[in-house]
Amino acid sequence: MSDFNYKKEKRIILYLNTMKKIVNKTVLSLIFLAFTFSGCVQDDDFDTPEITFEEPNLTVTNSIQDIKDIYLATDEDPTDFELPPPVLITDSLIIEGYVISSDKTGNFYKELIIQSSPENPEAGISIQTDASDLYTFFEPGRKVYVSLKGLYVGEDGGVITIGDLYGAEVGRMDNLEFEQHVFRSGETAEIVPTVITLDQVSDAKVNTLVTFENMQFPSGLVGEHYGNLDDTFTVNREVESCVTGQTIILRNSGFASFKNELLPEGQGSITAVLSKFNADYQLYIRDTEDINFDQPRCDALFEENFEEINITGPGEVIDLPEWTNVNVSGGEWKWDAREYSDNTYAQISAYNSNENPMHVWLITPGIDLSGLSNSATFRFDSKDGHNNGEGLKVYVSTDFSGDVTAATWTELNVDIATGSTNGYAAEFTPSGNVDLSSYDGQTVYFGFEYLGSDNGITTTYQIDNIEVSAN
Repeated sequence: MSDFNYKKEKRIILYLNTMKKIVNKTVLSLIFLAFTFSGCVQDDDFDTPEITFEEPNLTVTNSIQDIKDIYLATDEDPTDFELPPPVLITDSLIIEGYVISSDKTGNFYKELIIQSSPENPEAGISIQTDASDLYTFFEPGRKVYVSLKGLYVGEDGGVITIGDLYGAEVGRMDNLEFEQHVFRSGETAEIVPTVITLDQVSDAKVNTLVTFENMQFPSGLVGEHYGNLDDTFTVNREVESCVTGQTIILRNSGFASFKNELLPEGQGSITAVLSKFNADYQLYIRDTEDINFDQPRCDALFEENFEEINITGPGEVIDLPEWTNVNVSGGEWKWDAREYSDNTYAQISAYNSNENPMHVWLITPGIDLSGLSNSATFRFDSKDGHNNGEGLKVYVSTDFSGDVTAATWTELNVDIATGSTNGYAAEFTPSGNVDLSSYDGQTVYFGFEYLGSDNGITTTYQIDNIEVSAN
């Protein structure tokens, strides 16, 4: 090696060693200062430093509903119940929305759901992505922008969603795509859930945050957990309305951190993201704090759905313990138990009865309303067929003792199915809830009076799901 090269190499080594010492001293000094500073200054002596955030330079061109409409407009036959194939967005369309989902507990998986506004949203939509731990950057209430050019809009199980093309369906975009299309705003807002009833559930509210009040888990689920203890399968749990008795599915992931927790036993409100799978509406909670069942249950004091009756022929005369089924006009026809589409119900009609008149009562057992912390309500469902006149009325009595004609009956203001003049109604009509507070502490009987005639009113009536519940 030449003397020049040797000296050159030596200088380089010396320089590197010197720089190494400087760096080491600097690191040690910083560590010392950090310990000194943390030991001498109290945590509350200064505020968390502000982090500057540059708002995405994006201009919103369309609403979430616009994008859903673009997709639905490609449906050539809206009556076939099949949604069209995914649509590629080729224009520079940009939407904004507010996050309502959270994958923190694992009940949402690789999905970001946004709605159009923090309160009373017009629409919501799902964004499919391979990104995980979304809650750390896209927490509920965070405003986001979505650049749609190059993405697809389609459906997944009947729910309109945004993502990449996966075969012939919309699937998850990868992490890089997600970063290139979904942008976090510096704005956060308080999301105000829309309070609705089960009757108001519709496709328009899918992928929005909703609240249902006066709900509880059915009595058969008391003592159950949100999920299965022995596996990681997703589990459906029904939630029922204390007002109407209607139910909706609460869907819980088998990977949710709360799956082993017991379902709450009371009643109250539930807040959730409304979703759908084919024809079934479903609820997804972010965590168990979305369920506030802190009020006493509204379990039925009395219920009858006629399912225990063994029907051996075209109809079975209803002869249940403590029920009264009597033809007060002296004829033979009474209320029958019938079955259709795996559902059993009580039915009556004067058609072909040869009875003029045909006057028949079906009366419940006595229901004791004493000792209740809250007043009770009464409800039932009805369906009519070949309706040629009103032939059904419903009453309540406190002094019925076996003789219908000797009791005092008060007619109830209830909704009874009507208008099905050609064939039968497709669905049962809820009667609505009858307030029984004026009967607190008493024993009540409910009577279903049919008054028809073979040569007059022959309307067929079906009744089901008779229930008295404490509020």
